[in-house]
Amino acid sequence: MKRKIAVWILIVAVLQPGALRAQVATLPNANAAAASAANAVIDTPATPVQIVVGRSQVLDIGVPIARVSLTNADVADAMVTSASQLLLHGKTPGTISMFVWERSGAVRRYDLSVGRDVARLADQVKELFPRYDIKVSSNGRDVILSGTVPTKEVAEKVVSLGTAFVEKKEEVVNLLQVQAGPTNQVLLKVRFAEVSRSALTELGVSWFTGPLGINNTLARTTTQQFAAPTYSDLKWSKEGPDWADFGSDVTSAEGKINFSDFLNLFIFSEKYDLGVLIKALQTKGLFQSLAEPNLVAESGKEASFLAGGEFPIPVAQQGGGNAITIEFKEFGVRLNFTPVVDGDRIHLKVRPEVSTLDFANGIQLQGFRIPALMSRRTQTELELKNGQTFAIAGLMNNSMTSTMSKIPGIGDIPILGYLFRSKAAQKNRTELVVMITPTLLQENSPGVTRELPKLKEPYLSPLRDNEGLASPPAAFPQSSTATPPAGLADVTEQPKATAQNLPRGVVVPSEPTVAERRAAEKAQKADAERAAAEAREQEKAAAVERRQLEEAKKQQEKLAREQAKRDAEEGRRKAEADKKAAEEAARNAEEEKRKQAAVDAAAAKVKAAEAAYQAELAKSGTTK
Repeated sequence: MKRKIAVWILIVAVLQPGALRAQVATLPNANAAAASAANAVIDTPATPVQIVVGRSQVLDIGVPIARVSLTNADVADAMVTSASQLLLHGKTPGTISMFVWERSGAVRRYDLSVGRDVARLADQVKELFPRYDIKVSSNGRDVILSGTVPTKEVAEKVVSLGTAFVEKKEEVVNLLQVQAGPTNQVLLKVRFAEVSRSALTELGVSWFTGPLGINNTLARTTTQQFAAPTYSDLKWSKEGPDWADFGSDVTSAEGKINFSDFLNLFIFSEKYDLGVLIKALQTKGLFQSLAEPNLVAESGKEASFLAGGEFPIPVAQQGGGNAITIEFKEFGVRLNFTPVVDGDRIHLKVRPEVSTLDFANGIQLQGFRIPALMSRRTQTELELKNGQTFAIAGLMNNSMTSTMSKIPGIGDIPILGYLFRSKAAQKNRTELVVMITPTLLQENSPGVTRELPKLKEPYLSPLRDNEGLASPPAAFPQSSTATPPAGLADVTEQPKATAQNLPRGVVVPSEPTVAERRAAEKAQKADAERAAAEAREQEKAAAVERRQLEEAKKQQEKLAREQAKRDAEEGRRKAEADKKAAEEAARNAEEEKRKQAAVDAAAAKVKAAEAAYQAELAKSGTTK
């Protein structure tokens, strides 16, 4: 084997002696060139290379590669796959430099730009928003959105879509421009109607005798539910010694009777020393409040309304001590709403609330009376057309309190017991109705009303060019030395008023020309037309206001009729229930009566049978 290898080496040396000598001869020159290239300065421009994050790309250098260097291996990675090719892989967005050394000693520089995959984002934007000119680009780490959109809502949706392709929301640069145009505004007309009804019924009787009593006997009956009379300064004397006072006749007596409340009826007989106080009271109350706020808000923006006030609340500070601060809490009629306009439809998010101060459930804290809040609120989202109205009703609060006091035993007697018992019943009912009407305001819309308060003031008419105002009279006129005789002034010819004999500053008006007269007539006609137009507008505004008042009155009458109808229906149901209860009681009584009659008949039959049996026994004994 060694002999064959030696033969082949000899043959190569014999066939190509020139080539072998050339290689050997050029080796020192090649080393010198490599050394000079290694010491050369890199002055060639950098070649840009773009890579997508998470993607790989093959870069063909074209010459054998000696080594590769990257300025930041966290952004991209390079791997030599062949003598002249590199496999580049993008890791994170960014821009770095890559240096490649050739075997000949030359150095090549590349600028690697690792960007995000915005192609998929651009495809989705084009698919979801085909009507808008939106461009998607990347500068490496950030995603840039540019173009023109019609509304802010569309811009926010595009930015939200771009946020899904980045790690942080701040990496999305929003350069979208909203087209200049009229903004959609919504006028919300709200009506709050609250009807509160209350009914109070009190009934009680208190009997009492005079301070001297009846036959030396004092008496008083009361259930302690209502105020009853009291006795004071009672004194009496009896016959005989002190040890025999029990049962002795009273010789003299005196005393006083005190009344804290005469209630409704007070009757006292001095002849019989007997009196009675009757508490029979029935109270009914009705309260109605109405608020009609009108709010204007831009589409997508929240608007709020509050008609009420604030009340102070003492709050103890943390950390101990006696430090107390005052905070204020709002109450009244509140409305928060957010409209979103979509074509001719309005998406509403409304939250009406009505709250009142409730001192009955308040608390007493260190001398401060802090009331509670009685609130009724609701929150909903719905979609309406322009001008539609929806109502929120059924926010009712019903409460009923009934208290009865009686004297045990005698107060349970069917008819006489009413004189020894007292009863108080209170019923409250509150209902809240909210009606909301959204209306779109167009670009040339006058808003809530066309008319604003006007104050007409008279102004001086303008002067023509050839006219002027006379100067005021002198403050201290000079007296004339010569007084003409009476009647001379009437026959003396007065000089004509000319520009020469008039005082300085007085301008003599000249006759107006035809053009001036026409201009004056035209101005007067325009003023008359303007006044007529203003009068028509005022009549229209007055008609609209009257129509609104009539609608409000009709609505109130409708609510009153509905309430009366509900009350009548409730009364009818109660009457039917009472009637059914009475019929059921009558049927039960009739059944009990029938059962008792059957029992009595059975008992009579048993008694008759027993008597017949006893008679038969007696007869048998007699026979025996």
